[in-house]
Amino acid sequence: MKFLLTLLFVLATVCPAFAEDKKDAPVDFSADEFTYNRDLNLVIARGNVTFVQNGTTLKADHINYSTTDNVVIASGNVRIISPDGSVVHANYIKLADDLKNGIVQQIRYILADKSVLTAKDARHGENFTEFTDVAYSSCDFCEDGSRFWELKAKRFTHDKEKHDMSAYNATMTMKDVPFLYMPYFTYPDPTVKRRTGFLIPSFKSNKAMGMGVIVPYYWEINNYTDFTFSPWLAENGILWQGVFRRNFEKGTTQLHGTMHENRYSFDGYFNWNFNDVWRFRSKIDYASDDTYLRRYSLRDDNDPWLTSRAGIDALTENTYFYFGGTYYRDMRVEVNDKTIPVVFPKMTFSHNFDRFSNGSYFSAAASAVALHRETGTDSTRVSVESGWHMPGITDWGLVYSIDTLAIANGYKIKDYAYQRNNTFNGDVGSFHAQASLKTSYPFLYSGEKFTQIFEPIVMGVVSPNSEANDKIPNEDSNEVDFDDTMLFAERRFIGFDRFEAGSHVDYGFKWTAYNDNGRNISLLLGQSYRFSDRQYFPADSGLSRKTSDIAGRLIFAPTSFFNLSYAFRMDNHSFELNRSDISASIGNALLRANVSYINLKNRNGGLTYNSREEIAYTLTSHLTRYWMTSFSQNIDLSEGGGLLSTSGKFRYDDECFAFEIGFSREYTRDRDYKDGMSFKIGVEFKPFGALAL
Repeated sequence: MKFLLTLLFVLATVCPAFAEDKKDAPVDFSADEFTYNRDLNLVIARGNVTFVQNGTTLKADHINYSTTDNVVIASGNVRIISPDGSVVHANYIKLADDLKNGIVQQIRYILADKSVLTAKDARHGENFTEFTDVAYSSCDFCEDGSRFWELKAKRFTHDKEKHDMSAYNATMTMKDVPFLYMPYFTYPDPTVKRRTGFLIPSFKSNKAMGMGVIVPYYWEINNYTDFTFSPWLAENGILWQGVFRRNFEKGTTQLHGTMHENRYSFDGYFNWNFNDVWRFRSKIDYASDDTYLRRYSLRDDNDPWLTSRAGIDALTENTYFYFGGTYYRDMRVEVNDKTIPVVFPKMTFSHNFDRFSNGSYFSAAASAVALHRETGTDSTRVSVESGWHMPGITDWGLVYSIDTLAIANGYKIKDYAYQRNNTFNGDVGSFHAQASLKTSYPFLYSGEKFTQIFEPIVMGVVSPNSEANDKIPNEDSNEVDFDDTMLFAERRFIGFDRFEAGSHVDYGFKWTAYNDNGRNISLLLGQSYRFSDRQYFPADSGLSRKTSDIAGRLIFAPTSFFNLSYAFRMDNHSFELNRSDISASIGNALLRANVSYINLKNRNGGLTYNSREEIAYTLTSHLTRYWMTSFSQNIDLSEGGGLLSTSGKFRYDDECFAFEIGFSREYTRDRDYKDGMSFKIGVEFKPFGALAL
């Protein structure tokens, strides 16, 4: 059987996917007929000859092995099937010279991704394989035997010592029409994970740089470190770009930087896992000025905040700890960066104790944070808190949750203008305690077509009706906007600097109807009542009155053709809608519309938010299996508003080829950044990648 093992090993060199096979692995063999000719020293296997080793299968109609000169000949429907699903077809294989050299004729190689390589023949040496008349494509064969595109080469070689794949006189054709000729090109074989050299260039154009080309160069520094240098050579100069990457045994890092003239940006991360509990995480994101990233189209999003942070944390089943800091940079020209705080240090600790036999448990937490500004208030806060929690269900079906909480805060304040012409510097503290009980009772009705659940919900919160200390700046509790997600929240101020004084009760219901086909409709509706007369919520938060606005959410999904989610808030006296947030989808593959609409009204001049009314929609049509088109717009509907952005594209995409043409435009201006039209034309020959303009 030694020759069979060697045969599989040598055949594997024809296809790199088999190079991992081991010669000493066991072999399963079967054939309809197996004979040995003593006169000719010839081993003969006929009829459905099959060898299986390491998941790789060799099949042939006929195999001859000469023990005299160590020549193996396999013929008739020769197939080599690899574990990844790729298949090599051949009509004839001859191996000689101790099975180190050989000839393979009429090769048809079906790769795991279903792409196909064909060759007239291949000559195999110990460290070298040469194919002639090669054709490769990931396209399916048409009825006439052609393929939409093919890469053809007169000669193709594989140097196994240098791990090089080389093509000579290569031509790419579309519908048998040549459109690209390369006299010679080389690339690493599949055993090479990475190698220093130039990567595929790409074309890019925008208003600031003009038309240009990006020529990336990859540098493999060592097995764990690499650097990609990608200058953008354009009409209006050179924009330098680079990415550095490094992998460690317990961590990884990446740093990306760009520069044009005296403007620059850099972003990246460094992460390290000390063990299964402790880890270090860091992120850096910085730009030299507020318009650089948008002007040169260096980011896909327009997030106005650049956030850099670093910290160490630990996580176990019941405990979490974090220590670190955060640095912010705002990309809006009207914001003074000197008023944005640097957050350091920031510490958080929380622990849940083991549960008692009745399901209740205690929790404890501590936190500290310091905010430093070049201009404005500096503050340092230390907080400790403890709580007791008991969730459960009674024997008669009432769902309940009891929660208690006590929080003590200590502050050190500097330069806080808390009253007209008054500035506070010094130490101050606060204490808050509360207890809550949330109950709900679901009523279930099972009908012939639909199952319905009606669940009344009531939650009461009790806390002292204390007055907030006006010497404490509000750094973490400014955003309060009452909606369905806050309806049964224990704390409406998400931070520590403000608390909801006095007691309140929340009440509402949730109704759901659904069937076995996935059709469903649900409605959540509720309101809150405060017993305190204190005015500490913003005017348009929905909570400024003792009786809150009515908040709810409707979800309606009767079919796959249509679904709707509508979150709303209405005035508790006039029932006027002052908040609407709608997202809907309607249509099928031929034409589908996705619409989102938001309307926030600021009627009383509050500071929570400005009035806002916007709509965004996308129309998508899959005209056929391969052709699709889409068009989208974002529109500001408020007074003095208008179009914010418009985009569209037309795309063809099949198993081997993709083509896309599209446009986009933003209607915004900011200093040296002006709105304008941009175009994209992309062509992709799978799996080689895309070339885009």
